[in-house]
Amino acid sequence: MSYEKRVARLQDIVAELEGDGVPLDDALRLFEEGIEILRLASDELTTAEGRVELLIERVEGVFETRAIDD
Repeated sequence: MSYEKRVARLQDIVAELEGDGVPLDDALRLFEEGIEILRLASDELTTAEGRVELLIERVEGVFETRAIDD
């Protein structure tokens, strides 16, 4: 799942949880799904930020760092 799809799913989950009449079991399931999606999206964003930082450093010629491959 792409980062954008994860964010969209998180928005759907929030909207559903904010709605009326969500049974507790469903709310807990949605919350757990949201936490997992948030963790994955956060990891992906951290990786992307590292790549951007590396590219900027290369362009500026200041110094070069290398990310550890996954």
